[in-house]
Amino acid sequence: MLHFNLERADLFNKLAGSATFYLVILKILPNPFRALIIGSSGTIGSAFMELLKNNHACSRVVGIHRHSEYALDYQHPASIENCADSLSAEGPFQLIINTIGVLHSRDWMPEKKLEDLNADQLMAQLKINTIGPALTIRHFSKLLDPKNSIMVTLSAKVGSIEDNRLGGWYSYRAS
Repeated sequence: MLHFNLERADLFNKLAGSATFYLVILKILPNPFRALIIGSSGTIGSAFMELLKNNHACSRVVGIHRHSEYALDYQHPASIENCADSLSAEGPFQLIINTIGVLHSRDWMPEKKLEDLNADQLMAQLKINTIGPALTIRHFSKLLDPKNSIMVTLSAKVGSIEDNRLGGWYSYRAS
């Protein structure tokens, strides 16, 4: 498993130099392959877009996000199915990578102590980090090539139980 805690340029270099990433691309996927990046406007998603656009084996890469032609917004769960339906003519895809996730927003930061935990923040985290990805798997798996494909949903190390030595960030870790 790869964990990244890097600035955008370093992230791109890490992804591009990752033997694991190229193993997936070159050994498992057909050549050529088509890719879909969910959350392509974010730091990680845009790095994957750039990496795949420069990969000779990737014949097409499509990026979607809240403001793309086929919009997908985890705050509005109906947009997940609508987006997948709209992209059905673009498929099949051999690689789908979901990079959507949130640690904090303009309205709230990660909780540092249990007293900071509140229901609105917890519900928002669950909607974006748990419900959204689950519904994405449900609706976007139909866009995968039945012969040979991979669907990846990224998560962060800070969300793991193993990385909970410092405590805090309760709603993020729960999601």
